[in-house]
Order: sequence, then C-alpha cells, then structure tokens
Amino acid sequence: MKIGTVLKILKINEHPIEYIDYLTIPHGDLIAQKFQLPIYIGEIEGLAENIDSIVVSSDLQGVCQFDQTSSILLGEVLAESLPIIYEMYLTGFSIKKSWAFLCGDLYANLEKRGSSGNPIQVWQTFAQYFEQVIGIAGNHDDFGINLNQLKKIENVHFLENDVVKMNGLNIAGLSGIIGRTDKNFRQEAHVYLNSLEKFLKQQPDIVLTHLSPHLEEYAFLGEPQLTKILERYADNLLFCGHSHWNTSQTVTLKNNTQILNADSKVFILLNKKYPLI
Repeated sequence: MKIGTVLKILKINEHPIEYIDYLTIPHGDLIAQKFQLPIYIGEIEGLAENIDSIVVSSDLQGVCQFDQTSSILLGEVLAESLPIIYEMYLTGFSIKKSWAFLCGDLYANLEKRGSSGNPIQVWQTFAQYFEQVIGIAGNHDDFGINLNQLKKIENVHFLENDVVKMNGLNIAGLSGIIGRTDKNFRQEAHVYLNSLEKFLKQQPDIVLTHLSPHLEEYAFLGEPQLTKILERYADNLLFCGHSHWNTSQTVTLKNNTQILNADSKVFILLNKKYPLI
C-alpha cells in the first residue's frame, strides 16, 4: 500500500455531456467517415484544493472540417471547445485552475490512415487554456525539430521517459510503444518495460503510458507484460490509450491500480471538494 497522496476516481457519468464531430479513416477503410468524440464528466479525490479539475484524453486521431478548404486537428478543436463546456456546464470550476493530461497520438490527416505528423499545435492550444499540460507522445506523433519548442512552453511538461513532481503529485510518463526502434517513438520490449518498472518503484501518483495493459477478463486489448508489471507494485492511477476499450469507466487491478483508457474519449474529472455535477 502506498503511503501519502492517494488519487482515486470516484465516479464517471455514464452518458457524455457533449460530443465533437470529426472525420477519420476507420480501420480497414480508405475513405474518411464521420465520428463523434464523447466528453464525460467524473469525480476524483486526492487532488490539491487549488486544482479544480483534470482533463484526460488520448488518440485524438481525427480532423474537423468547417468548410471545403480548411481542416483543423481534432485536439485543437477540443481545446478550443473546453472553455465553452466549462462555462456552460461546470459553473464554479475554472479551466485556468485545471490540468490537462494527454496520452499521445494527437495527429491525423485524411489522406492515409495511421499517418504520423506533428501535433504541436494541439499542445500549444491546450497550454493557452489550462494551468498545466502534462503528456507523452504516441507512436504517430512526430514533432521533429519542434520538440525543443514544445519543451520551452512554461506550463507544458512533455514526458518522454521522466518523472516530474508538481503540486505534491509524482507524475511518471513513458512515451511511445514497444516496437521496431527504427520507427518513431518505439522501444524494444525490455527497454520499455524496464523504464516502467523504474517509475513504479518510485511510487508515482499518476502514470501516463500510450500503451494500455491487456485485460483478458474484459476482452480489453493491450500489452500483457504491462499488466503483469503494474500488478507488482503499489497502486496508482494509470492514464493510457492506443488500444480502444469499449467502456467509459475505470478498471481496477487486483492491487487497486485504477486504469482509465482515454483512447478516442475525453474525461473531465472534477475535484471532490465540489459536488459532482
């Protein structure tokens, strides 16, 4: 059992509070189709009183088209929409006193499914509205020379293989996935898993991985070795993506680690010091 700060997601409402329409090329297809990004409201305990809420999302691999000549990354549209959602639905909660957690794969285009590209504009837009933006890269994020530019933004914390302490919280982040090292943000299995173990030995409060663990009992796809390692250490709160899970709820491992898969979803988790909307 971990001593100190204990974060726990208490509840996530079953139905989304809003949707954002977007286009993406689905698996096995060549033509873009319309989808909706659901935005859920939940409640979390253990946050410091000066943090009103946290937003968690991953795999925003879509674009929004408002006319025939221009398209905007889904993540940018989400970041621009969230202040309006706070104003409409979350009276008393300030987005400027909230943190955003981004778990990777924030780029997309409508020419080729699974293409890689630079999502720095998504990060920059989130940084305009949130007090802090903490996140990692997915295997389809390719910042190129802009990565240094991203790291210079004062309220942005890009975690490639790092642990950062903020406002009493230890936050660990591991970018990328297991795979061929000649490709973007991929590591050999033993390197990736050893890095994760080093983080977990430090008893972080929040862990960000792009990969999700594999949970056979729920038929949730992911990495089985990740599951085994998570269960060896003290409980924490894991935010992840990459593999889509057909649920909006958290899953708890036998060691009480809570997992929130945010693939193609958005969660606004309100600090328990306020009543749940």
